[in-house]
Amino acid sequence: MVAIVAIAAMASLIALTASRAPGSRDAVTAIDNSFYDAAFKLRPMERLADSPVVVLEIDQASLDLVDQHSDRTWPWPRGFYGMAASKLEKLGAKAIVLDMLMSEKSAYGSDDDARLAELIDGLRIPLVMGVRGLNVGFIAPVTKPIPLGDTAIHTERTYRQYRPTTERGDSLALAGIKAAGYASRIANDAPFRLHYYGPHRDADGRAPFPAHAIGNLIVQVIVEHGDDTVPPEDQFDPAIVRDKIVIIGSLAAGLHDLKRTPVSEDYPGVEVHATAMLNMIRGQHVKPIGAEWVTILSALGAFWVASGVILMRAAWLKIGCIALVILGFVFVSGWLMQRNSMRWLPPTEPLLAAILATVGSLLWVYKIEDARARALLKAIGQCISPQVARELAEDPSGLTVGGRRMELTILFTDLEGFTDLTERLQEGIEPVLNLYLAEMSKQAFDRNGTIDKYIGDAMMVFWNAPLAQSQHAKQACETALALVEHERKIAPTLAALGATNSRTRIGIHTGPVIVGFFGSRERLTYTAVGDSVNLAARLEPSNKIYGTQILVSGDTVDACGESMLFRPVDRLRVYGRREPVGVYELLGPREGATADQLWLVEQSRQAAQACLARDWVACLAMMDAVLAKFPQDGPARVWQARVSSYLKNSPDADWDGVWEQTTK
Repeated sequence: MVAIVAIAAMASLIALTASRAPGSRDAVTAIDNSFYDAAFKLRPMERLADSPVVVLEIDQASLDLVDQHSDRTWPWPRGFYGMAASKLEKLGAKAIVLDMLMSEKSAYGSDDDARLAELIDGLRIPLVMGVRGLNVGFIAPVTKPIPLGDTAIHTERTYRQYRPTTERGDSLALAGIKAAGYASRIANDAPFRLHYYGPHRDADGRAPFPAHAIGNLIVQVIVEHGDDTVPPEDQFDPAIVRDKIVIIGSLAAGLHDLKRTPVSEDYPGVEVHATAMLNMIRGQHVKPIGAEWVTILSALGAFWVASGVILMRAAWLKIGCIALVILGFVFVSGWLMQRNSMRWLPPTEPLLAAILATVGSLLWVYKIEDARARALLKAIGQCISPQVARELAEDPSGLTVGGRRMELTILFTDLEGFTDLTERLQEGIEPVLNLYLAEMSKQAFDRNGTIDKYIGDAMMVFWNAPLAQSQHAKQACETALALVEHERKIAPTLAALGATNSRTRIGIHTGPVIVGFFGSRERLTYTAVGDSVNLAARLEPSNKIYGTQILVSGDTVDACGESMLFRPVDRLRVYGRREPVGVYELLGPREGATADQLWLVEQSRQAAQACLARDWVACLAMMDAVLAKFPQDGPARVWQARVSSYLKNSPDADWDGVWEQTTK
């Protein structure tokens, strides 16, 4: 839990720093803005039929229509706007907002500016204009004050915010609604995020705002003032502007008043102002979630991710937890923007915290798992060869918790007379045992054996686990021969410690077992279990019957193939096991075998066949021949005595040649 809290705290702190620090803040803001714009584009268009704000657009159709009915081309004379304002007053407009800058003298001369001033001065409804500087350009002085404002669109590349006021006073939108008698329901002391009602036009050409071309109105006032004798084809509908704030602005692409907004790449600037007006009248704007809440959510998300990655074992659960948090923040951020009362949750800081928590948690899990694996390999390294340990370190997949069924070759050893030796040496047995086990273990390790356990002076070793070994039976036999040879080498040292006449008995069997980690939650051991283990354990003491040192099963003989030389000894039903097993004495590698060894193998084979055929005389003659050449040969002595008894008392008719071992 401490690690989870620490990782979550560090991830959220780094994310918080990144979102506030000057070097990274711009990048975080840019990513947030991408999410913000995407959320707006997913919003359905809001239809504003009852909007108190109406847009009269100077579009391309209006330019063409005025060109047809007047000899004045664009830019239009400023007097046209004055006449349009007078007409709008007569049609019942509540206020007029003129979204265009007139900072320079009219192209039609000072008379045109005077004409505009005169017409404005005669208005009984307010008219607001956007200006630059401290004056009204070249408009002649008028007796009636004109409410003035600044355009005040927030200076971003994409227009997401609007400033209600500037250092020069109210913005165009704020001045417009005040002039119409509305009070802003949004605080005027800071920029606010615009609540866009949809793109300028949807796929069917519909607009969210009541928006109309101004061309018919301009042509109508031209006709009424006698500047043209051709009546317009369509009269301007008074219902469009009655009791409305009318904002006039450019729409045609050539007039260069198109802005980039979250909802559209080409959005008319006049509709940005109209949006701001309606936002302030209705109190609608995008309300950002407080920075402190964003930080809290970041910390919670980081904590959830860290908990999932560290505590959950299955990889799909870890991935699901990470995905749930990341996709959850994206979904919630977008969902809040889809509601009518729009809230903005900047997702970059929480997402960054979640990603950092993911990385930190995965590194922590890797560190812990790596430490566990190393500790496990260190422990396993005490009972497997260094070569196998290195291979497992490179690919731990070979070591899995739990048991699996596979074929192993198992070797058991036992030091003859160890009980008497312990009683005789008392405390002096410790150096003897340590030296003996260390030297014997090295022989097994050198041949990639896995030491399962020590049982006093005895060892259990197996091959083909935890890593596969194609020649496991051969390696076990080579180890057995090495144990016998090395025991002769260390015999003088053992004798000096008090262990004289030491002799190791060995039993080997190859067969299926269950191998893996077994035990309890508190203690596990890597071991092999099954009938094959029991058989190998029983073969070791069977050496006492035949006076041999290395006995192997027929299954091991078959697994070794022609690599080793084996002498058939008996068909034996070991103590505690129902099924008999062919027992063989390991003599050495087949390559380099002596003539005497080959002769002994052949004599033993023929003697076994003769015995099974109940030819006692032939079998006894062969054993006599073996003893004549090898007077101390244990198996020949056993068979000589056994066959001699058969000559006197022949076995039953159903005798199958199996010898029953009645003791361990």
